[in-house]
Amino acid sequence: MAATVGAEFNSTFFADVWQAVGSEVIIFVVTLVFALGIRSLSNTKGAAASGKAGLKEVPVTPKVVSGATPKSVRSSGPPQHREECQTPSPSFAARSARTSPAHQASPRQLPVARRGSPADLLNEIVEGTKEQTSLKFAAKALQVYQDELLVSLKHGGLSIKDVARSSRHSPLELYSTLVNCAIRVGKHHLVEALLDDMVEQGVNRPLAFYESAMRQLASQKQYHLALTMYDMLDKDGLRPSAVTCSCLIGFSAEVGELQRAVSFFESLSAMTTPSIRAYMTVLRVHAKRQDFEASIAIFRDMEKRGVAIDSLVLNVVLATCVAADQLPAVEQLVSEADVKSPPITDVVSFNTLLKACAQRGDAVRAKSVLARMKARRLRPNAITFNTAMDAMVRGGRAEDAWGLVADMRAAGLNPDKFTCSILVKGLAKDPAARQVKAALTLLGETEGACDASLKSTLYHSILESAAQVKVAGDASLAAAAFAQMRRFGVAPSPGAQRLVVQSLPGADLKDERRPGGHRFAASRMSFGRAMWGETCG
Repeated sequence: MAATVGAEFNSTFFADVWQAVGSEVIIFVVTLVFALGIRSLSNTKGAAASGKAGLKEVPVTPKVVSGATPKSVRSSGPPQHREECQTPSPSFAARSARTSPAHQASPRQLPVARRGSPADLLNEIVEGTKEQTSLKFAAKALQVYQDELLVSLKHGGLSIKDVARSSRHSPLELYSTLVNCAIRVGKHHLVEALLDDMVEQGVNRPLAFYESAMRQLASQKQYHLALTMYDMLDKDGLRPSAVTCSCLIGFSAEVGELQRAVSFFESLSAMTTPSIRAYMTVLRVHAKRQDFEASIAIFRDMEKRGVAIDSLVLNVVLATCVAADQLPAVEQLVSEADVKSPPITDVVSFNTLLKACAQRGDAVRAKSVLARMKARRLRPNAITFNTAMDAMVRGGRAEDAWGLVADMRAAGLNPDKFTCSILVKGLAKDPAARQVKAALTLLGETEGACDASLKSTLYHSILESAAQVKVAGDASLAAAAFAQMRRFGVAPSPGAQRLVVQSLPGADLKDERRPGGHRFAASRMSFGRAMWGETCG
């Protein structure tokens, strides 16, 4: 009875369990079988594909094409994966220095570039640079060329011309892009390396390529390298255009190759009438060389060709003549320019003529120049008056120089430190009491404009001039100069102190030997101590 009950219980229990989970178990088993079947089928297809691919993997020995390996590739190491090349590539020379033969892999060991064919790399460099104008991508383009394209060329036995046949761009487009990238990112040393690659690869370099590169280099003030580009252009048998020739004048002048600048100007002049900019550049070159004859020849050439000449051109030529101490040439040019309609002379022109007069110490001619300016109704400036004063001082007409101070004030101009320096210099020759006093007054007015060194020099000069002046009834003009020195904080030298003491009453020390002479010496010393104490107190 118990066994019958147990059997009925078990039968009922398993029936209930199967009813509860039977459908889920069936679904799980069917799904598992289906998944195993799909996996088995996939493995079978993969093995078949690998077998077919293995049949095609035949080792290929790279062809060696004569002249197809660029200079920068010969010492390159193994290419790096793209993820490892996110920083700008160093110079080709630096890479070669770090890469030794021990680190170079054989062609079969080199990892394959991830972008595909060399033609794809060429397209990426050219097209990517056009689409992405950032400096980061420009550096990246140089990296792709160095680390991947050149390596692919070397180990594929190809030339860049071979690659270009399968590309959308020509070799010239590639190298034009790379040169532009090198200049933009500041790796100017790569430009020559890229041109060497072009030569070795047999890529033609037209005039437009060189001129574009020179313009880009000049925009970054790489004038030496721009001139190097010209040398390569000339070596290729090309001749620069007039515009480029004009630029070359400026490049040469900037780097100090003055004779080369003149040669470029002569070439330009033979082609066409130079621009006013080219004329001004070569005039400045002649000014640096102090070649007044060449400057005048350029001036005459401008007149002959009908080039508009203004006061700026005239003044550059005049300055060159003055530097060469050619007063007659300066005066002739000013006279010619002054009668043109309209006159092209200005205040600077006459100031330059005054400077020529000052160099010669020609006070009379300087005075006539001032009269001509007044007749032309040109308003003189401080330089005009100071230069005229200098001419008169050098010409021994100090009184006329002091007279110009009043004219200067009448023109609404105040004397400056240059005025003081010129007039004080004039005191050394033939000082007069009135001029010494005027110099002290003038120096007091301009004291703020003079630095400590200049003030010391001027006051000591005035003191020496004052000591030479003998004025009846005047105890000592030198003492007044000395007192003003101390008042404005100028430290007198020991020689200046002796000078002022010697200029006091009882000036001759030999008086002490005469009866009563000691009284004069004592008086002099007492006066000196009193004056010193007053000025220092």
